[in-house]
Amino acid sequence: YIWKTFRETGESSPISYLNDAQLRGTLFEDDCRNGSISSVFTQFYVDHAEPLRVLSHYQNKGQWCLGELADGHEFLAIFP
Repeated sequence: YIWKTFRETGESSPISYLNDAQLRGTLFEDDCRNGSISSVFTQFYVDHAEPLRVLSHYQNKGQWCLGELADGHEFLAIFP
């Protein structure tokens, strides 16, 4: 569902860096080793320091399911 929906919406998105973005993480790649579960490689590099500090509190409590966030990636969650 996520793969199909992202392809349909990402390729037609007015946000240009989503048009050819790649899905990454263990949901989409058998050989993923960076701790990501569901993310998209947008090649849009931003400073994640502050949000990752906040996120670490949820991770430490076991309340986060999307895995790690690599540079140039954004978390991906799609809901019906």
